[in-house]
Amino acid sequence: MKLNNLDLNLLVVFNAIYTEGSLTKAGEIVGITQPAVSSALSKLREYFDDQLFIRVGQGVKPTAKTENIIIHVRDALSILQKSIERPESFDPAISSRTFRLSLNDVSEGRVLPILMTKIRKVAPNVKVSSYYTMREDLLHSLAANEVNFAVDPFPPSETDIKKEIIFEDEFVCGFRKDHPLASSKNLSIDQYLELDHIHISGRRTGGALVDNALSKLQVERRVILRAQHYLITPEILKNSDMVLTCTKAFAKKHKLAFKTLPFEVAPSQFFLAWHESNDKDPGHIWLKSLIKESFQEAKLK
Repeated sequence: MKLNNLDLNLLVVFNAIYTEGSLTKAGEIVGITQPAVSSALSKLREYFDDQLFIRVGQGVKPTAKTENIIIHVRDALSILQKSIERPESFDPAISSRTFRLSLNDVSEGRVLPILMTKIRKVAPNVKVSSYYTMREDLLHSLAANEVNFAVDPFPPSETDIKKEIIFEDEFVCGFRKDHPLASSKNLSIDQYLELDHIHISGRRTGGALVDNALSKLQVERRVILRAQHYLITPEILKNSDMVLTCTKAFAKKHKLAFKTLPFEVAPSQFFLAWHESNDKDPGHIWLKSLIKESFQEAKLK
């Protein structure tokens, strides 16, 4: 397999198909017809001796080989692009750029009010799109720049994904302020296990960090409600004796009473993740700074 046998323009098409997940949309991005995209894909398949993309519904999904080489292709295209143009400048006062974030409901509630206030003060035309990207799709989304930043406890581990801890907090047992527990000085392990618990998870089954800690003690809590979103829990707790194991910051923000957990459990950690290809992007650097400031301020509230 020799590089001089490959038309480098085919790599532009390859990257467009990966980014768009559609031959038709890739053609629109590159500026060629759909048959021309199909022809380019045929040549790429012959060169790499792999299907590269498999048709799924109305679009296409990358094969394992494509996932393995897309980062290198994008890096090569990025180097070529930067070699023929000056770095893009960014002026927040006049920019109308859209930034895309992957946040869960707690991170949105925690940081978006602060972040949007900061952005609106200096960049009135900058737009933000926030939606949660499933973990199995996060590497692709960051690599394809469909997501500029992701905040997640378990970001992709690949070396081209940069990440740093942006939020860390201890877990507590939260409940309504007039809950019977409110009069107790401390919470014992026996009391904790006797309580009716709410467990929040986007998965249908499986536990959380707190359940891993309890399993080491060979005990388990009694989960009465399993739900998807933390933000629904304050309203439920207000009208019941159920409890929620959550971060201290969440309990304070939603005016819950809380007790320190009567066993050791690893802290809640969230990472800010992005693709290394954006490291020198002035707009990316600007927003990353604001996101970090916003999380820090949220922790202090």
